[in-house]
Amino acid sequence: MQCKYLIIALASLITWGASAQQTYSLQQCIETAFTNNITIKQRALNQQSAKADVLQSKLNLLPNLNGQLTNNYNIGFAINPVTNTTTRDATFRNNTFGINSSVVLFNGFQNINTIRQQSFNAQATEADLEATKNNIALSVSNAYLQVLLNTEVLSSRVFQLTGTAEQVKRQEKLFELGGINKVRFLQLKAQMATEESQVIAAKTQLDQAYLNLWQLMNINPDTNNKIITPDSVSMLQLTTDATAANQIYNTFKSQSPEIRAAQKRREAAAIGHTVAAGGRSPRLTLSGGLNSFYTTQNQQGVGDPNITLRPVGIDAFGNPAPYFIPITTYSQSEVVPFSTQFNRNIGKNFGFTLSVPIFNGWQVNTNVQKAKINEISNELNQKQAELDVFKNVNQAYLDYQSAQKRYEANMRNYEANAESFELAQNQFTLGAINTADFIVTKNQFLQAQTTMLQSKYELMLRKKVLDFYLGKPLY
Repeated sequence: MQCKYLIIALASLITWGASAQQTYSLQQCIETAFTNNITIKQRALNQQSAKADVLQSKLNLLPNLNGQLTNNYNIGFAINPVTNTTTRDATFRNNTFGINSSVVLFNGFQNINTIRQQSFNAQATEADLEATKNNIALSVSNAYLQVLLNTEVLSSRVFQLTGTAEQVKRQEKLFELGGINKVRFLQLKAQMATEESQVIAAKTQLDQAYLNLWQLMNINPDTNNKIITPDSVSMLQLTTDATAANQIYNTFKSQSPEIRAAQKRREAAAIGHTVAAGGRSPRLTLSGGLNSFYTTQNQQGVGDPNITLRPVGIDAFGNPAPYFIPITTYSQSEVVPFSTQFNRNIGKNFGFTLSVPIFNGWQVNTNVQKAKINEISNELNQKQAELDVFKNVNQAYLDYQSAQKRYEANMRNYEANAESFELAQNQFTLGAINTADFIVTKNQFLQAQTTMLQSKYELMLRKKVLDFYLGKPLY
């Protein structure tokens, strides 16, 4: 029969364990998601950027050091930098060299406060990364439990379909022998067709649950990959039934990365206000430099010297005075060597600069005002984060209590329907009840079983969320 092959194929899909299969535990699923998730990678990059800002704010305390080199060609009128005389129609080259350094000695402690501000910002990005990981872990746990739920539903559907197929086979033989009428046989055969469609729907839901899990893990969907089924009994054990919601909140509040991130940003904003206020302070800077230059206008004579006497000065009547000085001239000249000029022209400087802000278009006051607004905004963000966590903890506590009560009620309903179905099955085999009553009883049992399984895995999820707020690991 086709039904027989369908059952065998679906059962093999559930229990298939070929060598190419890779199984994932909940821990492996979460760790894989941490490795591949794009949002986590972005948060990690934000954290690296914040750490770079912290390092840069510390390095800003060090003196700066800059070198300068120029190379200029001049044509036409110029002033000789060596003799300070004017020259027309000259063509020459000038080079200047310099090393300059400066360090801020005082600027209203802006640099120190900036280091503290960037440090708090870095801690906030670290908390953001942790919060993102927590959200991903909870999402993966939920998807993992959905796979377990749909796997169990599919197994149940296949098991029920197997039993129905055996009954159809038995009723078919009885019909052929004339033991039952055709209506009874066809009703049971229609029930088997219905259960076949339920098996296919359950398999589709399982495939979708697996797809959601693989997408959260950001891995390539592969039908060969499966998850490990944990012990559901241990997962349903809860050792903190007596813990009140307020106690859970107080426990989680000090650990919540969302609250910690908001708190660090509030502290950073408070220091940012201090940094902005430091702009009103005088600024004291120490600077120094080392400079030299080289020019092709700096000439020196070469060859045999020629000494002549040149009169210097005039007398009271404007006539040349009888004073002469020896002047040495050369037949040729050349540019003074680079090393000689460089060493001769070296100059050094250092000094202090005190800058006092008086009026800068109200820019400093505007910066202070905006920093104060940012500080107030971050205070509100922290309060909102605390309220959100308080609401989430209370909601998780209420959801767990409700899920536990639903599970207990659905378990009692399932047990009653299971007993009723077992009795109806025995009576149907003996011919004590008709097919319609048997099918109704069986469908009620299947619905009760599905509801029980759903409530069981919902309780598992609610328990994991509550354990998460209590600081317990998800796996």
